[in-house]
Amino acid sequence: MRILVVVAYWLPEIGSGAHLYYDLAKEFVKHGHEVHVITSYPRKYNMHESDIGKRYPMDEVMDGISVHRCTYPLSRRDLLILRGLEHFILPHVYYRRFKKLNMKFDVVLIYIPPLPLYNLGEKIRRKTGTPYVLNFQDIHPDELTDVGVLKNRLVIYLLKRLEKKAYRDPDYITVMSPNGVELIKQRGGRKENIECIYNSINMDEIEKYRKIKTFKKKEGIEDKFLVTYAGILSPFQGLDDILDVAKEMKEHEDIMFYIVGDGMIRKKLEERVKEEKIHNARVLGLQPRNVYFDIINSSDVDIVSLDRRMTAPCVPGKLVNLLGLGKPVIANVPPTNDTARIVKEYNCGIVVQPGNIEEFKRAVLKLKNDKKLREEMSRNGIKFVEEKMNLTKNVKRYEEIFKMLVERVGDRNAG
Repeated sequence: MRILVVVAYWLPEIGSGAHLYYDLAKEFVKHGHEVHVITSYPRKYNMHESDIGKRYPMDEVMDGISVHRCTYPLSRRDLLILRGLEHFILPHVYYRRFKKLNMKFDVVLIYIPPLPLYNLGEKIRRKTGTPYVLNFQDIHPDELTDVGVLKNRLVIYLLKRLEKKAYRDPDYITVMSPNGVELIKQRGGRKENIECIYNSINMDEIEKYRKIKTFKKKEGIEDKFLVTYAGILSPFQGLDDILDVAKEMKEHEDIMFYIVGDGMIRKKLEERVKEEKIHNARVLGLQPRNVYFDIINSSDVDIVSLDRRMTAPCVPGKLVNLLGLGKPVIANVPPTNDTARIVKEYNCGIVVQPGNIEEFKRAVLKLKNDKKLREEMSRNGIKFVEEKMNLTKNVKRYEEIFKMLVERVGDRNAG
């Protein structure tokens, strides 16, 4: 098949979305499909400093994937209004790029958010008859309103209307959490065209990264028990909890906390470490993919964290990497979150209530003092990934969905 993938993030940008879809597209190519990607030109706030300033082609072939980039005048940075404008501009920018390609595709797969990209799928289907699949990674606008980032009533109303259409109209919807499936059904999604397909990882690649474990030596902390959060640094993550725990555990000189990544609250976290003299915690910026995996793999325990107000169903993209590398996790997430369900059901970590610093502290000490428990959780996490987050298996499921949609279009045309 000729597949069009639409994703707002792509290499060399750093983040789960870019790499999840790069791996997915690579696997489609491996299975014999022709894959084209429409995406944005790399933005420096999503890149490692070594890649900033380089020139990237507007069209290139990466591992058999034809990548088509788009430029537009906004530079989002940390301004919420610019981020919102970018979300609504993208469908128009991407559609112009689509028209320039002048190709007929069998199916379109679109990464959501941003939610307005639903409009792109609709427009492509109206103009060309091509079916489209929306892959919901986050539930918007819930994730914005839950933590108070979005308060404008008019904008919330408009997004809610768009959300209803995005659940009702696509040819198919995939969600990366079971609770997400149920929520979309409740909000008007058609039951027969929604299913959970977890974010996936290439098991051969993750096996390669399991062998890299040099970060502690580079940092001079080989004798420390390392607890790490690596990912986006935003108001949605509840990352102050990590620093609060580190502050409470200063007397444990053999334990170190690392927060790695970038985002809206990075400066705030750095200032807290400095001003409050949290000497057992360090904040590092964005890292290249190989260094990111080295940090995760070198850590004794890795953290998945969400703000206590985050009630929308989600499974953070980083979870597949943590469990795939066999790392026991501390899930600092609301108890109703899908991540909490996975961690408890598969016994691959410990769930703590966001904001409960004593509970978080006890989880760190329990894992530190029980090596056998860590090893058991490691095996359980790998098993879950092999069963549910295996890239090859999940791509086969996408192929079945795509084939069904293509046949449905053929039947309509024949009729």
